[in-house]
Amino acid sequence: MSRLHYFLILLVVVMLAAFGNWLLKSIEITTQQQEQALRHDPDYYLDQFTGKSFNTDGSLHYTLKAGHLKHYPDDNSVHVSMPVLHMFREPNPPWILTADEGLILNDGQLIHLNGTVDITQSGPAQTMMKLVTRDLRIYTDQDYAETSARVDISQGTSWTTAVGMHADLRLGRLELLSKTRGKYEVQHP
Repeated sequence: MSRLHYFLILLVVVMLAAFGNWLLKSIEITTQQQEQALRHDPDYYLDQFTGKSFNTDGSLHYTLKAGHLKHYPDDNSVHVSMPVLHMFREPNPPWILTADEGLILNDGQLIHLNGTVDITQSGPAQTMMKLVTRDLRIYTDQDYAETSARVDISQGTSWTTAVGMHADLRLGRLELLSKTRGKYEVQHP
């Protein structure tokens, strides 16, 4: 065999080794990118924060306070602990919603309040409304809330219980879905 023949064999072996090395690195980079894309790690967090959302006319739509916030870039979700949400509807008093934890999706257009959720609308003792439920979904762009869980409602000395609720927060209208029971006391002037 001639030197040229050995040189060509050596050249092919070096090219195969280089191609193999490039292929392994390419697979390794792709695997790392896939692992990073699948990871659900926060990219930032805040403690004791307050956020505000405004209507197109500049009026305050809602405020959200929470003890802790974590943002996850893979699904653009925001997880909050101990959220307090104030939803403003002029000329009525604001709705105040508190929960154990919350999940904010779609740039704040959908808020899930998880665990026990307390909802109040302040006012005089006779007209103040208080609702207690679990796992409430709030569509902030529609001022609409819903749950399929039990709902306990009290106003003055009257009370109502039901399973499931649709609430139009803008109009203050509640639709109770099933197993509704209540006791109402009428005040005579």
